[in-house]
Amino acid sequence: MATKSSKRFAKLRRYGIAIVAAIAGVGGVAGNLGSIVDLWDKVTGSSASVSGEALPSVDIGGTWQGEVTYDWGDTYTETFVFRLEAGEVIGTASFLQAKRGILDGKMSGDKLTFVTRTQERLGDEPWKEVEHRYRGIVSQDEIRFILQTVGGYSSHVPVEFVAKRVSK
Repeated sequence: MATKSSKRFAKLRRYGIAIVAAIAGVGGVAGNLGSIVDLWDKVTGSSASVSGEALPSVDIGGTWQGEVTYDWGDTYTETFVFRLEAGEVIGTASFLQAKRGILDGKMSGDKLTFVTRTQERLGDEPWKEVEHRYRGIVSQDEIRFILQTVGGYSSHVPVEFVAKRVSK
């Protein structure tokens, strides 16, 4: 007849074996993750990195320009200068034809996102920060943007425009 402690040990041993088997199984899957991603790319025709973010599908490096009609009716030619470094987008984007530094620039697949900031003042009121959020879909020589401006003294509706590549 088995004692209480030997029954407890047998139960722990069964659980331990199950845990080791589970870890070994996960290790086998993790070891083959690169192969799984490669197979996914072949099946879907897309590229994905192991981290889950798609690799940039187009080199956006260079200068781009687009005619932007803002929600208040004025139209300006805006210039964008991009450089791509490991999925991070750096450079400048003009707003009302003034260069602004790109913040939080990212490119994943054909999707481009970044932010610029300005300040606005209304009469004698204090300055307020305004954030301009850009989302774009990139093809070889064209970016279809949606620009959303938030903050400041007035509200804005999203603005859509197209930027074309000027130079690489």
